[in-house]
Amino acid sequence: MQLTELLRAISVVAETGGDAAHREALARETENLADMVGWADGPIDPGGQWLERLAALQDDLQRRHAQSGDIGLIMLHDALTSLGRAIARHDDDLEARNADGDDGGDFS
Repeated sequence: MQLTELLRAISVVAETGGDAAHREALARETENLADMVGWADGPIDPGGQWLERLAALQDDLQRRHAQSGDIGLIMLHDALTSLGRAIARHDDDLEARNADGDDGGDFS
């Protein structure tokens, strides 16, 4: 699942609550995506738009949780936190490597 598609699906859950199985599947998909972030060749979010969108979704999930008390929404919120941290860490690492002049290529 692509990031845009995933965030769209999570947005629907934030609006409707969704069912437990769907929330769990989305949380797993989010964690899987967070695990794959390090494989990206270049920066994922150089302008910060993805991280802003993740934060907005987390706010929506918190509001839905406050209304419903459904703790399944917390799992999805936490998965988004992991994804956001992975993206930020990846982009920061790339920026630091580029600043040092290290292209990551030669290991000799």
